[in-house]
Amino acid sequence: MRYYQCDKYPIEFVLSENIDKHFVSHNHVGHYVISVVMQGTVTVCLENREVACHREDVFIIPPYAIHSVRQGRDARLLSMCIGTAFIKEIEMKTAKGIVQDLLRDAAAQGVFRKELAEKLLTPVRTVYGLWDNGRKEMDVGIKILTDKTISHPEQELSIETLAADIFVSKYYLIRKFKSSIGMTPHQFCIQNRIRKSQSLLNEEKTISRIAAEMGFYDQSHFDKAFQRIVGISPSEYVHSKKQIVQGT
Repeated sequence: MRYYQCDKYPIEFVLSENIDKHFVSHNHVGHYVISVVMQGTVTVCLENREVACHREDVFIIPPYAIHSVRQGRDARLLSMCIGTAFIKEIEMKTAKGIVQDLLRDAAAQGVFRKELAEKLLTPVRTVYGLWDNGRKEMDVGIKILTDKTISHPEQELSIETLAADIFVSKYYLIRKFKSSIGMTPHQFCIQNRIRKSQSLLNEEKTISRIAAEMGFYDQSHFDKAFQRIVGISPSEYVHSKKQIVQGT
């Protein structure tokens, strides 16, 4: 897997190839994902509906949408991740221009073939439609807890504490949280620890230090969780990242 991060905007490309991986049910809380199958077959289960996607098929994963992905070693998948802050702050016409320029620069820097640019550009309008009409509504109490977990996933909060915050029993909380978010509070917390760890790995910190800061027992525990969620180890992730410099 290779990661290409835009130097100006919260947009990232992920090229997934040469892996035999089943990414179990998860969600992305901070960005939309537009994916195009470059080769082979990728099976996507989105909100309990499974679809086999083939060469040049495109699919979109909105924030909080619970999904899983199965990809064989012969498949190649290119994904463009667009931060929700970008969608919120930049109107669609300007955004399409920015994305078009970014796709041109990415193709010029060898990230993917030029003909794939249009495949990724066209769904941007759809993403804006989803933002305007399809943002996930959730219970106020669950929203409070998800916001807290996303902001500070490293904090060790017990189910009892979380339940007390919204004045419900821990059993009700677990049921309500899973029905709303698609996973238990603990699974959601671990997922967001790994997401925050990915941003910390952009800084000059050791993997063992990040593991400790994010509340993992040790680096081995961190490595296993990272591998399960991201698909590669923390050290592989660091070496796989490159930056797309716009305007080159």
